[in-house]
Amino acid sequence: MRIISGSARGTKIEAPEGYDTRPVTDKIRQSLFNIWQWDIAGCNFLDVFSGSGSMGLEAISRGADHVVMIEKAPKALKTINENIKKCHFENKNVNLFGTDAFLALEQLSRKKETFDIIYLDPPYTVDEIFHPIMEKLGSLDLLKEDGVVVIRTKKDKEMAAAYGNLEKFRDKVYGISRAHFYHLKKEEESK
Repeated sequence: MRIISGSARGTKIEAPEGYDTRPVTDKIRQSLFNIWQWDIAGCNFLDVFSGSGSMGLEAISRGADHVVMIEKAPKALKTINENIKKCHFENKNVNLFGTDAFLALEQLSRKKETFDIIYLDPPYTVDEIFHPIMEKLGSLDLLKEDGVVVIRTKKDKEMAAAYGNLEKFRDKVYGISRAHFYHLKKEEESK
């Protein structure tokens, strides 16, 4: 695995050992960042269920101002910290929450943090987490007005058309994965 573009382009990064995480492939990462290419520079990026940290590190490499990564697995946290060092991002605006995603989202909401891009990659082995994490996210004001939320699931996983203040506007299949895209409901629709 490597950083695809930006200041750390070509830097090899590691994935956590074991089967609890499934790193996003270079192909999927490149496709998503191609979609976001005009929105990354200067953005606030939230990477939930970070695994190796590849999405957040790619965002920093491409010019994001602030990246928050949420990951509770100890092996993954260790790997993320090692990958931050490999990319020489120790002095960048990267925050790592080593806690439960639901708690971290609430903490970020209490701090009034908002994000341009929120990427979620829950473990496929915990099927019951997908809808509750989106319900939690849809109940909080973490997404900026023109922001986007993307959650990666198995290809056959159905996600709701809306969660709280978020509505689905697109999905895209990548091999065995599917990316579901959400944005804020328009004002007249959310009433």
